[in-house]
Amino acid sequence: MTTMPSSRRRSAQLVLATPRQARSQAGLAKMLQVGRELIEASGNLDDLSINSIVEQAGTSIGAFYRRFENKDVFFDVVQDMVMTKGLEYLRDVVEHEAVWQSNDPGTIADAVVALYVLAFRRNRGIYHASLLRSSQRKTTWDVVKRTNEEGLKLIVPRLVDVLAAGRRMSTPRLAALEFEVRVALQFLVGMLVNSLLNDPGPLSLTSRKLVPSMQMHFRRSLNLQER
Repeated sequence: MTTMPSSRRRSAQLVLATPRQARSQAGLAKMLQVGRELIEASGNLDDLSINSIVEQAGTSIGAFYRRFENKDVFFDVVQDMVMTKGLEYLRDVVEHEAVWQSNDPGTIADAVVALYVLAFRRNRGIYHASLLRSSQRKTTWDVVKRTNEEGLKLIVPRLVDVLAAGRRMSTPRLAALEFEVRVALQFLVGMLVNSLLNDPGPLSLTSRKLVPSMQMHFRRSLNLQER
């Protein structure tokens, strides 16, 4: 898998990791919060104004450029922050929410769909901006892909375990089952990306029918009984 160039990644991590005075930390946090909100609203980095960021954050252009080389690096930092928090949330949900301890494959499958839809709805603008930038041969979407791959390490084994429960399966059959689970998840993510970029209908990210419809199709792709 390709990744963000190491120089940009180190630059983004350094902004978040370097200790600063409380006032400076508060200004940084406010700029990141405002930037996240503006990106979420527009879904396009080209529409993001540094002046708007510093005005709404109550900081200054100088404060911005002391921390970020340019708008691209700022976006990298915001995206890193969002992806890190999203992965932490996923780990917490999978490890502690009761639904993920179920032994019913359909219950787990439905929870997977609900989790992905929630992630796309929460991060619609960030994802959209990332995809637009990736079309310009920039590697922003690789950060999302890598985060998703980390999420799959939590989701796939759990789903494979419940699907295989009670069945005597050889190692090759378990590998084939894992492959089918990953294929089903690829279709799920592809559907959400298409809805995000093109909104072709009849289902949009805001539709109340999106989750139940996708749960039905996800169950079918895993040969599970529908509700």
